[in-house]
Amino acid sequence: MRKCITTLVLLVVTLLSALPLFPTEDEYYRKAALFKIFCQYIQWPINSGITDRSKPFVIGVIGKNPFGYILEAAYSQEENKIKDKKVEIRYISKMEEIGNCHILFISKSIEKEQELEEILAVTRGKPILTIGESKGFAEKGVLFNLFISRDEIRFEINAQALRESRLIPASQLLSVAKIVGSLEAP
Repeated sequence: MRKCITTLVLLVVTLLSALPLFPTEDEYYRKAALFKIFCQYIQWPINSGITDRSKPFVIGVIGKNPFGYILEAAYSQEENKIKDKKVEIRYISKMEEIGNCHILFISKSIEKEQELEEILAVTRGKPILTIGESKGFAEKGVLFNLFISRDEIRFEINAQALRESRLIPASQLLSVAKIVGSLEAP
């Protein structure tokens, strides 16, 4: 167990190190890598189909794609599986497509509160790991929100929304995140 904690801390520190984020591309390489790290420390409910190896692990991107080719490059290789599943990247254009995602990255191009509310209405209470990158997204119900602080990528977790999603985070993941809301069940 201690080895797991040490490994997580080392991985997160490496990715979040104080290297300046010169090109935007570097920022999105790091964010793409964080997806896999997050998934190593999150348990999906059995009835979510996460154990079905015949179906891919789906990363959806909604809004303008800030990754360019990075997600495809990062997850196209056979060894870059998530949860022992081949990864498929999908660019979401309709709300109906969200339900098939394991991760839904909500781009900062989603600026209108109504758009975010529509997205969260679809994901709320479902085992879909929503990840945003805009100030205030965690407070509004996005499960994980990435932000930059002192040239480092950090993340915050909305504890209540995470509980409602039925995704179970390892304590190691919670220990390196900023928690929005209470970890205690009401």
